Amino acid sequence: MYLKVMLVIGLVLISGCTAVLARTTDFRCPYLGVRIDWSLAKDNNGVLWPLLAIDAPFSAVVDTVFLPFELQHSCNL
Repeated sequence: MYLKVMLVIGLVLISGCTAVLARTTDFRCPYLGVRIDWSLAKDNNGVLWPLLAIDAPFSAVVDTVFLPFELQHSCNL
């Protein structure tokens, strides 16, 4: 039971970290966390896919919440 609780807490802590870290940069793009996850998935030949499978849905939620604030910005990644 303790191990399962720690696993859930660990997944929650690392989830969406791409989207959150993306907001500490100077780039302000709609869905930046999802874009970074997608580019990492294409570039790493499947090594990071398990972590990205955990992170991508949470990044999508965080990016959707911040979409009204970032919709005015556009950038090319």
